[in-house]
Amino acid sequence: MRARTGDAESALWHLNVFLKAYISRNGFHVNQDQTPNAEFGAGGGHPFTLEGNFIAMQAVHEMLLQSWSPTPGIPNTGIIRIFPATPEKWANVSFTDLRVEGGYKVSAKRKNHQTTWFSITAAGKSGMIHIKNNFGTSKPEWNKKDVLLKGDVYEVALSKGEKLEATFRL
Repeated sequence: MRARTGDAESALWHLNVFLKAYISRNGFHVNQDQTPNAEFGAGGGHPFTLEGNFIAMQAVHEMLLQSWSPTPGIPNTGIIRIFPATPEKWANVSFTDLRVEGGYKVSAKRKNHQTTWFSITAAGKSGMIHIKNNFGTSKPEWNKKDVLLKGDVYEVALSKGEKLEATFRL
């Protein structure tokens, strides 16, 4: 949830607490705080589940890439947010082929806290994509000519299989 609000440092703190207190040595998620003094909650037993680990993976995904609509239920209103909650410690980070709503594949690189490149591939279908302009003063150089900036969102139509790429000069 902290990643969704753009609070990168708090998102990282909560992720680290989860890893420290709720993951056992064998990698299973345990339902109670396992730190010596139960500093993050009730300690004790060792019942384990798997869904906690999936949530931790989703938290990392949400820190790197988000795709959700400000108008749920209305098609083609989802906005792709690249590096929306990247903590200070993640100055140099990249990912490859993470999926967003609509089945689009996104890859991106960040260096010294600046996005340097990203690509979006229309893997499953054609459609209009919307990309939040959270790139600061850096202006993207596109591999397509018809990318429009409307307010703080870039818009472009992609055909199935087509790839949009943006590079940033730093």
